[in-house]
Amino acid sequence: MSRVNFFGIRHLSPAGAFYLRKYLDDIRPQTVLIEAPSDFEDTSADIVRAETKPPFAILAYTTHAPVRTVLYPFAEYSPEYQAILWCRKNGAEFRFMDLPSEVFLALYEKKLAVESAEGEESGAPDQKGEERKLSVYDKLDILSGEDSHDTFWERTLEHCADERAYREGANLFGERIREFSEKTESDLEEITLREAYMRGCIREAVGSGTAPEKIVVVTGAYHVDGLKGWESAEKLPEMPRTDCTHTLMPYSYYRLSTRSGYGAGNRAPAYYELIWESFKRGDISYTANAYLSKIAEVHRSNGNAASSAQIIEAVRLAESLAAMRGGSSP
Repeated sequence: MSRVNFFGIRHLSPAGAFYLRKYLDDIRPQTVLIEAPSDFEDTSADIVRAETKPPFAILAYTTHAPVRTVLYPFAEYSPEYQAILWCRKNGAEFRFMDLPSEVFLALYEKKLAVESAEGEESGAPDQKGEERKLSVYDKLDILSGEDSHDTFWERTLEHCADERAYREGANLFGERIREFSEKTESDLEEITLREAYMRGCIREAVGSGTAPEKIVVVTGAYHVDGLKGWESAEKLPEMPRTDCTHTLMPYSYYRLSTRSGYGAGNRAPAYYELIWESFKRGDISYTANAYLSKIAEVHRSNGNAASSAQIIEAVRLAESLAAMRGGSSP
């Protein structure tokens, strides 16, 4: 039986971007559906311009005060960005399939209003002394024995040796996070709306004449399970909307990092670019070599001694420590 092809990713994933391109080369789809607000498609010509250099972001914002915003950033190694570039090169169609930004912003405004009302009703009690509730990622950190889920993800998935291992690992990761996440009512409302809307976009793509096996859906690994039931007819829930507009804007690696508060970021976006480069070169050792060489370059430019022998020793030490922990590279 023919089926739609799903590729679950993390939004900033060098391995995901690399293996997605290989997957697209194998499948040769006619249509690629990408998890991003559907009303962003008018930016597609600007996204693929030679002058547009990642990292960049699409910014959506309300046209009334107080101004609310939502950002969709892209790095060169964002799987979604590489999917768009692949479609342009190979003459395939791509569509953004997530909720329009006017709905995202309306949901955000609604959530803020509910939180404000609940705070006033409860009198905003003092939270000092209360034990912080462990998130699903905190629990993952404890189970994995890593210093964070970023490290766990990198060691387990960014160092995958083949496309199938990445796809299966990412999907399993998404399934488990989905299973063990504790969601608020507003979280559930947004997830329900998003996945219903995306399932509808898949049905629409199939209904427009594209064979299911010639469609690839690129989505966060968390949503893969929620989209597989796309064939079932369903009525889309009512969606709130608010007036907004959007634009393409330059971005930075700091803004892509978790340090800036970006929830889908990682701790070292510029380092991940080196991982991306190592995939393109087919040389897993490139990442550590380039990173430590760049550190040495900074030391030298500031008058500090940093010899080639020190770089070589640092690389060897990093590789040895990685191997002791079962990793294939630092």
